[in-house]
Amino acid sequence: MKKFIIITILTYLFSTSISIATDFGSKWGVVIDVTPISVTTNFSEPDRRLVCKKSHNYNSSNFANIAVGGLIGSVIGNKISDVHGAGTIGALFGSMIALDNPKRQVSETCYEKTIYSHRKVTKFSHYDVKVRTKRKIINIQSSTPYNVHDVIFLTN
Repeated sequence: MKKFIIITILTYLFSTSISIATDFGSKWGVVIDVTPISVTTNFSEPDRRLVCKKSHNYNSSNFANIAVGGLIGSVIGNKISDVHGAGTIGALFGSMIALDNPKRQVSETCYEKTIYSHRKVTKFSHYDVKVRTKRKIINIQSSTPYNVHDVIFLTN
């Protein structure tokens, strides 16, 4: 009976040690590759700007300027010379001067314009770690920066 008890205890210890060794070998691994993974995000930010444009308008056909120029030219033509038709020639000359001197009007138009500035932001995400275990090679994602040949404990 003593032999039977000793054999039973030894068998139990032997099978337990094999089970623990198998479990121990499958939960540990060696790091064979580490790759950092980053994520790029695009951002668009609006910026409002005031845009103004100037435009020049020339008004050369202003009737009032032509009439005033003609009257002044007629008066000057009649005063300078008593010759018949000098007032008419003065009126034509005064009207032509009024036509050649156009009034320049400047107008400004302003409006708001939205301009988007684009930028890319790259942030660290995680490490892709390739681990060799006793039976296979597995890939895990980790936030820990392991080195190649590190021995790590794997959880389920």
